[in-house]
Amino acid sequence: MSRTRALTTLARPRMLPLVWMAVFFGFMLGHWEAGVHFRGGLHLALVMLGWTALHVGTMWLNSARDRDTGPVAFGESVAVPPHTARFAYFALLITLLASVLGGPIIAACGLLTVVLSVLYSHPTSAWKGHPIGGPFVNIVGYGILTPLAGLTAALGGVSPRTIAVFTMMALAMAGLYFAAQAFQADEDRARGDRTLVATHGPAVVLRTTRILFGTAVALALAGMAIGWFPLPCLIALPFVWRVDRHLVAWSRTPGGGSPHHAKVLVQRLVVLLAVLVTAAVTEHIYDLLQGELPAGLNTRRVPEPWFTLR
Repeated sequence: MSRTRALTTLARPRMLPLVWMAVFFGFMLGHWEAGVHFRGGLHLALVMLGWTALHVGTMWLNSARDRDTGPVAFGESVAVPPHTARFAYFALLITLLASVLGGPIIAACGLLTVVLSVLYSHPTSAWKGHPIGGPFVNIVGYGILTPLAGLTAALGGVSPRTIAVFTMMALAMAGLYFAAQAFQADEDRARGDRTLVATHGPAVVLRTTRILFGTAVALALAGMAIGWFPLPCLIALPFVWRVDRHLVAWSRTPGGGSPHHAKVLVQRLVVLLAVLVTAAVTEHIYDLLQGELPAGLNTRRVPEPWFTLR
């Protein structure tokens, strides 16, 4: 395999849409909360560029450290070319440069995610194999800093409702992180990693994923009950059930299943998110046609923003 093709494979391009979705989720949240039309396109482009490079650099660093020979989520195991780590640091440099152009808050998000990426996969720190460091990097990096960069690009405000949404996002990312390692127990143990699947097995990992997803859903229902979120979003509950049933079936698969189980999980989560967005957009259009306030300004309770990100 040529170096270019190997590097492309190791970058796991099929995972990139998940990163873009996390950025865009924060971007659209900023618009929905404020009830405004499209703004911040240039800053969104910078964040998309920076976080694309971040993903590529992170995956290359991860591959240089792990050198997987078994199943890989959203990718395949190939021989790692020489100097892959150097290419990774170059990609992370692009993240820093793009982030700086986006302003101080986006720059801070970019810097912190780059630091987390290095701590995650560098042989000296290797937080990837740590029982706390691994989840911390994924929760903070993908669940908080990534959508926060998108929110900042949209000049979004921060309110108690924003904090609730980001908490749900972090819980979902934590669940995805644990689910993605369910079939990697043997490889993690062989490397001496102390991930949850290596120490407790796939059944515990998938049970933890269900608890994290369930907590996020409970917070969403609580938000609807107090009037923060649109009630039409309840239409997504059957799709929540489909996600949970998949996790139950997956937990009964010997050996923690395979990357296919992770792929199906992500597909069902994407459908769930699409249903939620469709419900919120439909209500938004209906409100406009009725001459009412748009989007997040027309929920039964509208918390005041504490400050605006710029």
